[in-house]
Amino acid sequence: MKPTIRPATPADVSALLDIEHESFSDAHWRAKDFLTDECIVAELNGRAAGFLVSRETFHDAAGGLSEREILNLAVSPPFRGMGIASTLLRYELRHKAVYFLEVRESNLAARALYRRFGFIESGRRSEYYQRPSEGAIVMQMKKC
Repeated sequence: MKPTIRPATPADVSALLDIEHESFSDAHWRAKDFLTDECIVAELNGRAAGFLVSRETFHDAAGGLSEREILNLAVSPPFRGMGIASTLLRYELRHKAVYFLEVRESNLAARALYRRFGFIESGRRSEYYQRPSEGAIVMQMKKC
């Protein structure tokens, strides 16, 4: 079954916070963070199954590629392995842009997902994450 992808609403925030806390050892997002930038929700059977938060960091008015950053992507544990993260990422990548993101070094599943979509490692940030302290892999890709 394919999820419905839609913009997040204030009514989703409680479910998004739950997914955030189920997914990350250092869950630090607050309710207002989900609606500050562009947040999309994957919904299955009337339930939020996952989300992706992104933002445009540079708009090229001259017709070149804009830049976008993927800030947060998570799927609720009962819905993992169903292609929801891929569906969310595919939806986000409809924009023609240069994309950037950071991912925990130990998050091999996420790194593999991003590589499947054409992201490449472009740098590292030591001690970027806390609880536990860990470096981040910076990844980028160009979607023309």
